[in-house]
Amino acid sequence: MPLPLPDDASASPGLAAEYAAAREREGSVMAILRAMGPRAEMVRGFLALADAALYGPAALGRRERELLALATSEANGAAYSARVHAALLHELGDAGPRDEALVAFARRLTLAPREAEEAVEALRAHLTDAEASDAVAVVGLLNFANRVALATGITSADDLP
Repeated sequence: MPLPLPDDASASPGLAAEYAAAREREGSVMAILRAMGPRAEMVRGFLALADAALYGPAALGRRERELLALATSEANGAAYSARVHAALLHELGDAGPRDEALVAFARRLTLAPREAEEAVEALRAHLTDAEASDAVAVVGLLNFANRVALATGITSADDLP
């Protein structure tokens, strides 16, 4: 049986504030925020890291970061995350020339983490060092989020309006 997901009735005041902020930003509370558990500081920390790795200014383009997020989620079999990131990627445009290298990197780092050094070296043939650092951050973040999503068994039905 999966862990219970906090909802509006069970949220602490701090967590309720995070849910209210999510509704203000996105119009709902995504299940991944609920999956972070009952501690508001976990939600805040996750959101800060997601903003930095996926959504904020970076050397690696926004579309390529979403591609990495999708490839990582697919490699992990994390359907919830794959659905979310596939939709975001679709909004960001067509395929790019480095997509194959980025997908291969995300899969290798996810499925064979002991090959991380070699995976980064292969990626550096296509990206600058700053872009490669961004790629590592995105794949690391998504592996964390995917493990949380899989361990809690969330689906889109767990999003709160």
